[in-house]
Amino acid sequence: KKLVGVLTLTLTNIERADYILQELRTKKAVYVNDLAKRYYVSPSTIRRDLNVLEKEGLVRRTYGGAMLVEHESSEIPFLVRQNENKQEKNVMGMLAAKLVKNDQFIFLDSTSTVAHVVRYLGTKANLKILTTSAEIALDCLDTVSAQVYCTGGWMSSFSRGFMGEAARQRIADFRPDLLFFSARSISLEDGITDVNEEDVYMKQQMLSSCRESVFLCDDTKFDKTSYRIICDIGSVDYLVTNERPSDRWLHRLADLGVKVIYPEAE
Repeated sequence: KKLVGVLTLTLTNIERADYILQELRTKKAVYVNDLAKRYYVSPSTIRRDLNVLEKEGLVRRTYGGAMLVEHESSEIPFLVRQNENKQEKNVMGMLAAKLVKNDQFIFLDSTSTVAHVVRYLGTKANLKILTTSAEIALDCLDTVSAQVYCTGGWMSSFSRGFMGEAARQRIADFRPDLLFFSARSISLEDGITDVNEEDVYMKQQMLSSCRESVFLCDDTKFDKTSYRIICDIGSVDYLVTNERPSDRWLHRLADLGVKVIYPEAE
C-alpha cells in the first residue's frame, strides 16, 4: 500500500510539473502562491516542483516564483522537447516507420522525434533494435515484437540518452540496416548540425556503423545552422519531414541522391 501511494504521488508530481512548464511557455514567469492555489497544494510543494525543474535546466528560480529558461542557441532538455511539435513528430514517425521491413536490425537515437517512430512499429515482426535511449528501449518492449539492445554508457540529463566512449564502442560493434536520427538544424551550406559536441560524436559513429540512414526533420529546422557539424546532407539516404520542402530543397536533395518523404509524396 505504501508503495502504491508513493508511485501515485510521483505520477502526480510529474503531471503537475508538466502543467507548470506549459504555463511557463505561455507566460514566461510563474509565482509560487498562484500555482499553489491553482493546483490545491502547499507553497512548499510548488517550491519543490520548481527546484526539480531548475535542476533539469528548465527554469530559473526568482523571488517568489520562477522564469522559463530560453534555449534558442543551446541544448534543449528532453523534457521540453518531448512536448514540442507533437503532431509533426507523429506524422514523421508514421512515415519513417514505413521504411522498416520485417526481420531488420534498426538503430534509434535518443531524440524525442525518433521516439515517435516506435508507436508505428507494432505491425513489424522479428525486429532487432539498438538504441542509445533507455526510455525508447522500454517503449519498444511495450510496443514492438523485437529484441532490444541498449548501448550503455553515461546518461545525459539533457538528452536522456547514453553517451561516452563505452557507448561509441558498443555502437561500433553492430551493423544495423537502418538508422533513424534527428538533429537541431539543416542547411544547404553547412549540412546537418547540432549543439552538443558529445551528441555529435555519437551520431557520427551511428552514421558510420549503419548501412542506411534516415534523417527526421520537421519544417522549422530547414535553412538553420547550429554550432557543430554532424555530416553533409549527401551522407544520409532518406530525409523524412512533415511538409513538402521548397523546390530549391527538393532539387538539391535529388541531386545528392537523398530520397525525400513527406505526406503529399505518399
